Amino acid sequence: MTKAVGVETPRAWQLAMRAVTVVACLGIAVLLFELVTDYDLLAALVAGALLFIAGVGWMVLAPIGCAEYRQFRAVAIAPIVVVLGAGLVSSGVPDRLAWWLSEGALTRAAQDCADVDGDWFGVMYVDYVHRSDGGCGFSRYATNGGVAYFAPGTTPPDGPPQPYRYVYEPVAPNWYRYTMPIMHD
Repeated sequence: MTKAVGVETPRAWQLAMRAVTVVACLGIAVLLFELVTDYDLLAALVAGALLFIAGVGWMVLAPIGCAEYRQFRAVAIAPIVVVLGAGLVSSGVPDRLAWWLSEGALTRAAQDCADVDGDWFGVMYVDYVHRSDGGCGFSRYATNGGVAYFAPGTTPPDGPPQPYRYVYEPVAPNWYRYTMPIMHD
């Protein structure tokens, strides 16, 4: 850490700034974990709380560090971590990583399509597995949808969205993401 000429950076400020940076890193890590596993809303709330705490701490410590101690690098680390984490989230990396880590387990389970209530397939938690529209659906309660496997040579039903009928979008060969629109007349 650089010092202003003749100004000593207090150890308490250094430790507090490091703690803010660690909390920001933990918040981003928990958020990425939740996005990859799509398991628990509580994890997203914990990530939000950690990032809020880090943000408040940073807003208090950063002006002091810049004005009094000239600690520009130490002050910049936490925002850089948050910007990099936001970039990963907005680029879709967590979704692609989750799919890459789970596709094999999902495909093996889709071959039998045995009814399952609540289980992990790779890093994806699925609330239940069921036969649907000639394929095998892996549903998530929180999203009112999920992913579905259709054997080679078959496809899901196509057509305009209808109330309480699944709408399918291709994800990978033989795999589709589905949602159920709820439309009113």
